[in-house]
Amino acid sequence: MKKPHYNYVIVGDDYFSEEENKMLNEAAEEAERGYSLEFLNKCRPGRPLKIGRTPARHKVQVRLDNARLELVDGYARKLGVSRSEAIRALLDKALASA
Repeated sequence: MKKPHYNYVIVGDDYFSEEENKMLNEAAEEAERGYSLEFLNKCRPGRPLKIGRTPARHKVQVRLDNARLELVDGYARKLGVSRSEAIRALLDKALASA
């Protein structure tokens, strides 16, 4: 069996700027101290219970062609939201004018 070949570049402190070295060393020290896991207790698994004013209980699947998907994704990027949130916003706009 042939062993995999990895290309690694080993660098020292002189490879990075003083600011980058400081940032890397602080991150390493923080990792060595360990991280607080308290935030894990606050999270609940699963989807959000509410989207808007009412519980979100229905999942709707829609097939889109490439052009429509690109438009939706562009709209989502423009708003700074997820694809699902963008689709909900577009649905709200369309239904409000219907």
